[in-house]
Amino acid sequence: MSKDIEQRIKSYFQSPLKEGEQRKILYLFDEEQTYLETINELSRKTELFKVLEVYPTNYFYVQYQIERKLTDDHLFLYYSMQEPSIQENPLLDVLLYSKELKVDQESQLYLTIGINPDETELKEVVETYPVFFRSKERIQRFKRIFHLSPFRTKEAVEYSILAALVRAASPDWMAVLIELFEEETDSKETKWDAVVKFGNAERFWELVENLVGYSQETSVSGQRSIKELMHQVFLTHLDIELEGDSPSAVKKYLLPKANPIMVFLNQWMNARDKEESYVKVANAIQDDFTMDKLFEGTPSTVLAQPETFQWFDQAFIHQMIASVSSGVIDTERQAHLLSKRRNTFWYPRFRDMYHFLHWAIRLVHYMEQFTESFTRLTQAEEVWDHYYQHMYHVDQAYRKLYTYYDQLDNEWKEAASELQSQMERVYTHQFLSVFSEKWDRLYTNNQSFSNQKLQSTFFSTEVQPFVENDRRVFVIISDGLRYEAGKELFLNLTKEKRFNGEIDWIQTELPSITAVGMASLLPHKKVQLMENGEALVDGRLTSGIANREAILKENGHPDSIAVQADQLNQMNQAELRNLVAGKKVVYIYHNRVDAIGDHRPTEHGVFQATEESIDQIKRLMSRLTVEVSASQFLVTADHGYLYTRSSVQPTEKVVVEKDIDAWIKNKRFILSEKSVEEYSSLSFQLSERLETEGYVTVPRGMNRFALQGGGYQYVHGGHLPQEMMVPLLRIKTERGRNEIPEVGVALVSQTRTITNSVVWLNFLQLEPISEAKKEKRLNLYFEDSKGRKISNEVTLIADSENGSSEDRVFNEKFVLLSNNYQVSQTYYFVMENANDKTEITKEIFKIDIV
Repeated sequence: MSKDIEQRIKSYFQSPLKEGEQRKILYLFDEEQTYLETINELSRKTELFKVLEVYPTNYFYVQYQIERKLTDDHLFLYYSMQEPSIQENPLLDVLLYSKELKVDQESQLYLTIGINPDETELKEVVETYPVFFRSKERIQRFKRIFHLSPFRTKEAVEYSILAALVRAASPDWMAVLIELFEEETDSKETKWDAVVKFGNAERFWELVENLVGYSQETSVSGQRSIKELMHQVFLTHLDIELEGDSPSAVKKYLLPKANPIMVFLNQWMNARDKEESYVKVANAIQDDFTMDKLFEGTPSTVLAQPETFQWFDQAFIHQMIASVSSGVIDTERQAHLLSKRRNTFWYPRFRDMYHFLHWAIRLVHYMEQFTESFTRLTQAEEVWDHYYQHMYHVDQAYRKLYTYYDQLDNEWKEAASELQSQMERVYTHQFLSVFSEKWDRLYTNNQSFSNQKLQSTFFSTEVQPFVENDRRVFVIISDGLRYEAGKELFLNLTKEKRFNGEIDWIQTELPSITAVGMASLLPHKKVQLMENGEALVDGRLTSGIANREAILKENGHPDSIAVQADQLNQMNQAELRNLVAGKKVVYIYHNRVDAIGDHRPTEHGVFQATEESIDQIKRLMSRLTVEVSASQFLVTADHGYLYTRSSVQPTEKVVVEKDIDAWIKNKRFILSEKSVEEYSSLSFQLSERLETEGYVTVPRGMNRFALQGGGYQYVHGGHLPQEMMVPLLRIKTERGRNEIPEVGVALVSQTRTITNSVVWLNFLQLEPISEAKKEKRLNLYFEDSKGRKISNEVTLIADSENGSSEDRVFNEKFVLLSNNYQVSQTYYFVMENANDKTEITKEIFKIDIV
């Protein structure tokens, strides 16, 4: 507060009372409380008056003090608020016989913007921008922005002025440059014109030079401009990512102050509300350069590093496609390069393509394991067990690969077509053909691999124990959910806190079809396969919900119910509770995979349907757990399936003699009274468990019988493990069960004193991920004692499956902002769990940069 105003206050209270005056009352409206501390100090020092602070919630208290308690004292009414209207001011009668403290125009300005004129450094900055402060609208904008700053420095004042001019949301230079860069990209000049007209353009360029080193001397053209600044900032950031190994044509664009630029673009990319602006600006700059020519011949190891421009993602993807397609495959190295892209800015925009590449590489990896181990297997039991433990990965990778390939746009599908064709050949010729040829030789006499894991014993082995112990169980039967998909469902379920359990397999009967599978899963003494393809349980029809429920009640438990999953999904909580109230056995039939795959027009959607089934079953189980307190689940299927994306070739179609005497002819099986003796097929006597005399004949390998109708790509009913092995998930909910813990990550670098603005730190993933430990994602950065970020932010994804600790070490780069760091102050390195922001670890660091 100026000495002049202090003197005016003292003179007013020291002046004689006028006629009719009993005391002196002075008042001031100051919402920012700029002078409150000074007024209180003046009151204590002079004892001329008492101060009463006024705000909207204490009017009546103040009035009581004026009229009852302080009736003989001079008063200063300090309104810490905007001046209210006449109708909203209960103290209006007091003000009518009081005097308002009027301040001069300059003092009023400082009063409005919340700066004390005694803050000389700040006042000097304000005085250099007289044009800016002539507008009430600009003043109000400055006031709002300046009070967001944690600093009261001359830089904060200038940044707030610039932010107000370009309409940035925060008072810092990064926000100002983002607004100007975005405007330049839009070919507009409104904000820059405001800086020139109402600010100080020369001072702006001085600030830019101090911050990033851009000046007439360092500019490419010798003339300063926002567009050129934009280019040089982005290319400097790119050079940092390339570790200084940029092409010579880029070198002339580099600015001398790289560290602030590194932090600037990093924070811009991490600002969610500015993500689209970064995309627009980066793409505009990228289009101004011939990237293909500049970076021609750049190896994938280098392309995997930058995230400044999306061109590097595109080039990296194209190079990976070419590499894998040509057979130049190093799965470990390629998987590592792909993993490096996951925490980069552009990754979400190429997510499906990256996932497609990931599963293509995984498919090759699993094929390498298959080739190495499969030749050693000499018994059908060994092959079956090996498929259950390992080989299912090949089918799963093939399914996931197409799940993401189908989501690509046409341009990327065309780019990936060669690799897609290559993976198709790998799967069909190198896996299915080889696998099924050996299976044909080893699988004989319709054999079983475990009497306790037969579909026909499901109810007696799995459900009956719940019945005998009077415990409720929910059985979910998903039509066509093959084993590998059940494995994915199991892993997804057990990642959550509420679900725990185990996964096993069940062997279906042959033919592996819906009618037989659904009948076998019901309680029964015998299952009979009829000549029309229907299956009877103890002489009763099993098709339809009503028939199945009747069998459950008669043979299983009287308090049983059978219901479609779609029917449950349409119920509200009250209806759902009413439906299952008092029920001990609840059979839920889910049908997505078979419904899509069994129709020729939609069979190519079977992999997407499998993905949807996994999600639907998980959501259904979660809902049942929450809304009806379901605690025990059994999840299984009636059969699996065989699917190949490539069209079935004529050589893979087995011709069926027209005069063959058969009950049922299907693309994957024939049912007949007598054995069909054909070289291109295998004929087995029907299982004694089906109580039917006859034979089931299947085409060898993955072939299909050449029959009219239906699709050829999606089939089931045959003898391959993909068709006959179905999952059995035994899941229980545990209210007190903790979520599968994340792996531990430790900062293992020994140094805790930073002597350079660039620092590399090492982190150790303490254990490999497994079914007992899941990945951890961390946001890593440095901050000061007030919680302000002072470095770039790095996202670390700890998901290594490697058993060697040496191969689970991550080396990350951090760049500090150019600040005046004090060795006596404390700084922190922050490790924040990206999935749980309340889990934060902080390590104390000292910064001693000369």
